[in-house]
Parts: sequence; C-alpha cells; structure tokens
Amino acid sequence: MESEEKVIAINGRPRQLIGRKRIYSRYKNIDRNNLLEVLDKAMNIHRENVKEMKFLIEYERGKQPLVRPKTIRPDIDIRVHANLANYVKEFKIAYNWGNPVTMVQRGNKELHDTDSNTDDSGISALNETLINGENIGWLDQCMAEFVEVCGIGHRMVDIKTDDWDDGSLVDLYTLDSQYAFVVYYDGPGQKKVLGVSFSCRDGSEYFTCYTDKSRFEVENGEIVSEEKNPLEKIPIVEYERAFDRTGCFEREIARMDALNVLLSDFTNDVAQRTQEIWWADNVSFIDKDGKSRSPKSGEWVCTFSDDGKVSKIQPLSSTFDGSSTLNAIQTTRTEILQDCKVPLQYDNSGGGSTGSATDMSAGWSATELDAVREQQMIAHGKREELSLILKAIAKVPERKLPMDAPIRLIHTSDIDLHFTRKKNTDMSVKANTFATYFNAGIHPRHILKMVDAFEDTEQVYLDSKDMLDALQENMKSSGSASDASQEHNFNTSGDPINQTGNSPIIDGMNTDDSKVQS
Repeated sequence: MESEEKVIAINGRPRQLIGRKRIYSRYKNIDRNNLLEVLDKAMNIHRENVKEMKFLIEYERGKQPLVRPKTIRPDIDIRVHANLANYVKEFKIAYNWGNPVTMVQRGNKELHDTDSNTDDSGISALNETLINGENIGWLDQCMAEFVEVCGIGHRMVDIKTDDWDDGSLVDLYTLDSQYAFVVYYDGPGQKKVLGVSFSCRDGSEYFTCYTDKSRFEVENGEIVSEEKNPLEKIPIVEYERAFDRTGCFEREIARMDALNVLLSDFTNDVAQRTQEIWWADNVSFIDKDGKSRSPKSGEWVCTFSDDGKVSKIQPLSSTFDGSSTLNAIQTTRTEILQDCKVPLQYDNSGGGSTGSATDMSAGWSATELDAVREQQMIAHGKREELSLILKAIAKVPERKLPMDAPIRLIHTSDIDLHFTRKKNTDMSVKANTFATYFNAGIHPRHILKMVDAFEDTEQVYLDSKDMLDALQENMKSSGSASDASQEHNFNTSGDPINQTGNSPIIDGMNTDDSKVQS
C-alpha cells in the first residue's frame, strides 16, 4: 500500500497532489530507546512531503512547464504562464495574514476570577512584546508562505536568554517546513509526541528532537546529547491551512496548466500569422544562374498542378477563432479564481453601488466565508503557540520582569484571538452600530470586537476605557440612553445611512425616501 502512494514524478511533477501527509507513530511516549526508530520512519514520510512541497514552491514561483510539446512549426514555440498560483497566494497572504493576530480579553468574569484590569494590562503588554518586540506580523508573513503554498507551516517558541533590549520576552522562529515536522500518536486523541527540526551539512543530517520531557541532538544516526525540556511542552507548532493539508491553489493546478496552454496557443497563433507560411502553386524559383532553388528558410510550400497553367502565391493560413479563444481564456481564469475563493478584484462586472451588492457580485462574500474557515484552523495553532509563549514568559528572570507583572498572571483561557480583515469598510455603519450597542449598555470591549474597526482592539479599549466608562455611567444615572446619546452627539443604527434604498440585501429593491419610515 505504501508503495502505491509514493510520489512518482511525471515530466517533473508529482503524479497526484492530495495534501501533505500527517506523520504518526505507534508510540505514545518517545524516549531515547525508541527515538531513532520513530525518527527513521518519520523521515521517510517527510521526504515524500518535501518532494511535493518543492514542486508547489517552484510552481508558484513560475516553474510551470507546459504538459505537451509543440510539434507543428516548432520554430515558433512561445511559452506563456499566467501564473495564477502566485496571484492566488499573494491575495491569500494579504487578505488572511495582512494584519497580525492580536489578543483581547475574553470577558471580565472568567474561570480564574482574576481582576479584569490586571488581565487587560497583561494582554496589552503581550500584544506589545509580540508586535513590537518579536515583529510577529513579519514572522506570520514568513510562515504564511508555507501555509498557503504547501498547506502546512511551523513555528518554534524558545525561552529568551539574551538581547533583552529589543522589548521581547520570548524567542519566536518561523521554521522552513521542508526542514521541520511533527509526529503524532496513532491512537485516541492523536497527541503530539515529537517535534523535529533538522539541517543538512556536508552530506549529513543533524536533528534536534523535542518531547514533552527531553531535548535530543542526533547526528549521523546516533543520539549525541539529551537535556531536560524546560518548557515541558513540545515547542514546535504545526499549522494547517485545511484538514486535507493542501495549498491554496493546489486543487486547481490542472486547470492552471490548461490556461497556460490556451495562452501559449493564442500567442503562438498571433506570431504564426505575423510570420506566415506562403503557398506557391505552379511557381518556380530560379537563381541568377538559371538553376531551380527552393527558399532556404522553409517558409514556402511549393506545389505544381497537372495542367501547369494556373499560378498562385498566397499565405497558407488556417481558420482560428480568436474571439472564442479569448473567451475561453477569460472563463477559465475566472473559474480558477472562483474555486480558489479569490474575488474578481479588477473585474467591472459587479452590479449595484452598495458594499453588500459589490461584495456578493465580485465574490468577496465567498472569500470572507473561506477566510473564516481558515481562521479556525489558524486559531488552533495560535492557541498552542500562545500557551508556549506564556510558559516561556514564566521563565523570564525576575530582574528582567517583576514577578507581579500583569503579563505573568494571564491565562490562555482569558484571551480571545482577534483577526482583522477589511477593517476600513462601512465605517459609518460600524460607528452607528457601536453607538447603538453602547447606548444599550453592552460592555465596550465586546462592541469593539464585534465592529472590528481597529487592528489592536485591546489597546483601543484600554486607551478609551475611562471615557467610555464615564459615558455609560452618565447614561445609567440619567435613566435615558437616548437623552445621553443626543447629549454626546451619538447617532444610532436606526438610520441605515441610505442602505435600505440601495442594497438588495437589506430591502431587496431600490426604494425612494417616501417609502422608508423610521
């Protein structure tokens, strides 16, 4: 069975691409007695994954050989690559990973019953050390290259031991997924049992292997050292883009190849019509010495009819429907983008002037649904990474971070992960929605999370907390939310900002002002 599933290259590409394989072991606990056995079997599977990853990486970069040779007029063989793989990847990285994932407090009342102000301060400090100290946005962009192209990515968390002046409290590394993998227990729960990072030097492989308890160094098939793992958790996190662990354009490679063929054939047709083959019937070519000679370049086809009376010279052309070919190119391109959940950003076929109408017609709504699905997969890895970060922060020396610092007191369950996408659209609607819920007495932190108007929601809430609390207290004491909102010039979402008259989503038709009643 294993031999049938091996990656077999055909014309430089894998026979089938169905996602990267997860690596499993029959051992629930790994120690120095079974480590080499597990590592050897895991590397066999990982090497198959690497073959596929290398192909996908090269394909996205533009190495997309046409799948069939050009046998007619081989002197004109223009190869055109639309490279939609790169277009899809760049969009996914910009849309899904364009803003760093930030932390915000889940609620004032939670499991550990710690003071909400302490949690707010600790989470704000955590955002600061990750965004400014570790440059988490850049690290996520690096990892997104692997997640979106290869279907998996790897992040490593380590205890910080030096260079404390950069504002960071931990060390974070984005690993090359071709040189890192994770092994899971092949049993109930599929617990992670081994994390591996390796390098190749002078023809040899050097491995660093982590279990919950130990850190092993392996060279030339031998364990050369074993140390205690101070985090007591495997510090390598494996991110998955989807359950099948496929890349963002992987399922569309066959159609992308077809699009390249269409573009190449159309371009070659234009070139061949510019460099026509000429047909001469009953025509002889005579040189200055009176000798018959055929054109040297082979650009002519000469024939002679039986009667020898009619002479013709004309282009030897075939009928090629250029408009149909262009339509096929455009249709194939659109279908690829639709199946990859990428909106038609530069297409003018959208109808309606409202945000809702444009989003639906151009595919932005489908894109957002797919991004929300992927967000759940990424959040799984982010929470595992967050747990490791908090453990590493707990190991920071007291001389660098006081023991009573709020960042030491937060827990992973206190935190919501905040993903920001398209935060600058429909700002008037978001502002009115905020005012409506604010007037109703909803906690401002939850409203800020819902309207999704800021990159760092936790910091915005902290900076605005005193004013927001005072406004809500004023409304509470006055006994009238509407009076307080008018006093502070707050609008409410009772005024739909003319969306009722324009949007097919809200009302289903255009209506004039006389039909809109408050």
